[in-house]
Amino acid sequence: MERPLAGETVVVTGAARGLGASAALALAAAGARCILLDRLGRRLGDVADRAEERSAIPAVPLVGDLADPGDARRSVGWAREAAGGDLAAFVHCAGVLERERVERTGNTAWNRMLAVNLTAAFLFVRALLPALRSGRGGSIVLTSSRAGVEGFAREAAYCASKFGIEGLAQAVAAETAGEAVVANTITPGARIKPTGLSLKKEARLPAAERTWGSSEALGAAFVALAALALRPDEAPSGRRFRADRVAAAVEQHGAPLPPEAWEGLAE
Repeated sequence: MERPLAGETVVVTGAARGLGASAALALAAAGARCILLDRLGRRLGDVADRAEERSAIPAVPLVGDLADPGDARRSVGWAREAAGGDLAAFVHCAGVLERERVERTGNTAWNRMLAVNLTAAFLFVRALLPALRSGRGGSIVLTSSRAGVEGFAREAAYCASKFGIEGLAQAVAAETAGEAVVANTITPGARIKPTGLSLKKEARLPAAERTWGSSEALGAAFVALAALALRPDEAPSGRRFRADRVAAAVEQHGAPLPPEAWEGLAE
């Protein structure tokens, strides 16, 4: 089995379930040492154990709630300490989606979605940039959504956070141009269950909105984007990618993807 990230360290938020867990397990299978963060301690421990089985390297589970400002600051500090001075990739998969009409969206829901989806990404990027710069290269991967480029009814706060993620990635890419750091966004492409959607809230959705695909096949896309750290001079930066398309390219070309394979993949 190819292990393109052997010997590399990655940080993954939202790693206890859904897309974050799929990303973490794929990165571990690619040989990475995984520092994993989520608020769900028991589930996170299970993913950390499975990651260690795949990589043969102990994973580091960090339990913290990014919706809480104090917890978020502590989590960032823990991740920076665990990463040490050299980090290949930061992958932000933590996310909250609560659907409600604008006039019924309370301050608590607004603040929670902005805190987890956007502010936490900024805090981690700011804190981890020195470690991402210190090695041969670093890759920042921020999970976005169609809601990052298009507004949807009953998703004002979520759209605001994801539009912000797109802007954050582009700004960081512009700021690090010429350095060995790249920053991109990734959107599932395939319809998967939003992380944090409870069974109770899911049951309230119309039946047509409760059809979810598997996130497991998308893990390869996160490996490909993290592996951009290995060849930053040839890597795209400030771009937006669909995970299903990138995963299909990995199936065809293997990881890391050759530079020419990235052509046409960005949205």
